[in-house]
Amino acid sequence: MNFGHDKDATKLERFRLAFFVVMISIPMDGGATMIFNHILVPYDGSEPAAKALDKAMQLVRGGAAGKLTVAHAINLQPVIIADMTFVQPDLYQDQVKEQGNAVIDKIKQITGDLPDTAVVVLAGSPADSIVDYAAGNDCDLIVMGSRGLSSLKEFMVGSVSHNVILHARIPVMIMK
Repeated sequence: MNFGHDKDATKLERFRLAFFVVMISIPMDGGATMIFNHILVPYDGSEPAAKALDKAMQLVRGGAAGKLTVAHAINLQPVIIADMTFVQPDLYQDQVKEQGNAVIDKIKQITGDLPDTAVVVLAGSPADSIVDYAAGNDCDLIVMGSRGLSSLKEFMVGSVSHNVILHARIPVMIMK
């Protein structure tokens, strides 16, 4: 198809990637065929993130995936408003790190007995760090929760899941 503009073709490709349907083929012997080698699950402790982790664990346990990495992103970047940069106060940074440690402990508890599972901490913008980690670590599927931002708020700032869908070069499964 010729869309007349490369920009339109790129949008169509992103649309196709965003709505990629994961299909697991079941062979005659009843076992699932591994179709993913490495699944990345960004986890922030929210209910949608818990659903995403549960779905990814089902895929691994069912034999549809091999390795699972659960990532928690910590954003301690300075806040930039117009020409001014504000560094996060030390107390805030300590609180974020403490909350991050609690999330990591929860992840380890949930995934406890699952083989070939790793927990990583990503620093920086959550969407960017998720996309960069996936690209640099041979992930072939991202399973993540949707935060359910209102359409106006999403238009203004963009949600993490929306940005990951737009920029990831692999399929992204969003759990509500």
